[in-house]
Amino acid sequence: MPLQNLSFKGTPINYADLGKGYPLVFLHGFNESIDIWNNIIDDISKQYRCILIDLPGFGNSPLPAHLSIKYMAESVKRVIDETKIIKNNEKPILIGHSMGAYVALEYLKHFEDTISGIGFIHSSAIADSDEKKENRKKTLEFLEKNEINAFFKIFIQGLVAPHNYKKSIIEEIEKIICKTSAQSVKEGIKAMLYRTDNFEIYKKSTIPYLMLAGKYDQLILLDKILEQSSQAQNVMIEILKNTGHLGMIEEPEKTRDTIIKYAKWVEYLNKKL
Repeated sequence: MPLQNLSFKGTPINYADLGKGYPLVFLHGFNESIDIWNNIIDDISKQYRCILIDLPGFGNSPLPAHLSIKYMAESVKRVIDETKIIKNNEKPILIGHSMGAYVALEYLKHFEDTISGIGFIHSSAIADSDEKKENRKKTLEFLEKNEINAFFKIFIQGLVAPHNYKKSIIEEIEKIICKTSAQSVKEGIKAMLYRTDNFEIYKKSTIPYLMLAGKYDQLILLDKILEQSSQAQNVMIEILKNTGHLGMIEEPEKTRDTIIKYAKWVEYLNKKL
């Protein structure tokens, strides 16, 4: 796909701008890049304008001096302003995978009036538990003592449902994830570890959400997604029955169709305003 870049606080941000229509902004997850959307974006961009961003430190966007979830959210605002996709009632929908949805929720906290919805793709609106924070700290300790490829091997195993752990799928994931530098991995973990708790922001907002979950997700458990969905004011829920944490690779057609269905719902709601 054709790539562009702009400067944010002196550091380049890489992005792609595809298609025409109502704007969707795609935010990838931890250790990913815009390539994580490759299996679904062609069809979506036939109906919508799709902005795909390499978040700072990942893909082709260099790691800044100080990375945080807030910094990432601000970089997303910079791309949205640069691409001039806010027109009349057509405020963009943020589609965030895993860490990308943490960024989207932080964006909501600071720039709520500039978006019309958030799609949580295998992600959570709830802050890390104490147990998860400890696991992140242990991962940082592991990275200090081991080669990055040892981390990637363990990390990738947890991304897909057991029945999807096949050579073709793993190789596809490796091509995307294993390009991430060791320093970006470490700084990304710290950004998630020290992010603010925005669950009250999530509960109070009236914008429509999509909660797309995988039945076999080992990282974001299904029961937790259902629990927090019940506390949202306006939410569409979709469960992928053959997927772990990567619906866009494990069940691309259903993931694509769900995002399109959600976008049409948001469009409809906006037209009523």
